[in-house]
Amino acid sequence: MPPKRKWILASASPRRQEILSRLGMQFQVDPSRIEEPPRRPGETPSRYVIRAARLKARETAIRHPDGLIIAADTVVVLGQHLLGKPASREEAAAMLYRLGGRWHEVWSGLCLLDIGTGHARSASCSSRVHFRTLAAPDIEWYLQTGEYRDKAGAYAVQGCASLFIGRIEGCYFNIVGFPVATFERLCTRSGICLKDHLNVKRS
Repeated sequence: MPPKRKWILASASPRRQEILSRLGMQFQVDPSRIEEPPRRPGETPSRYVIRAARLKARETAIRHPDGLIIAADTVVVLGQHLLGKPASREEAAAMLYRLGGRWHEVWSGLCLLDIGTGHARSASCSSRVHFRTLAAPDIEWYLQTGEYRDKAGAYAVQGCASLFIGRIEGCYFNIVGFPVATFERLCTRSGICLKDHLNVKRS
């Protein structure tokens, strides 16, 4: 078995940390310090989340001499509009109102950067989510939970917003913010067998 590499997660997201921990990975958390980049004219959601993830990976890498950086970025897409993290309660309410009764997409970009070689591989993943129609009391109740904070699209699929979701198409973990199967494929493309890096008890 090859020696285990040092993994560094360039994200402060508790959801991403929980997913990797449940897989049995050991990693250091060092969130990227860059602001979310603005979307370029004509840039597709896939290209945007990949670009954002790569920027986060490279910013975190400057603080480490070696290891593998894992960076991610997730956005909600409604029509032609990207919905990131709401800046206020009022913005969160507006996002939820727009999402009610409609399908939307969730896009995540991942970047795996080898600090030693400077080589980076990236990939994106998309899922579709359908919200039931939301009345004003629904939105007010959800805002009072506080879950909307620091969430793309102002909701957490794994939390109380699950009451609003009628259908999901695609990867559930992508909607949480870290598409696991996409991550494994990214590792494989980088010549890394992810299973060798998981601390899993075997019977």
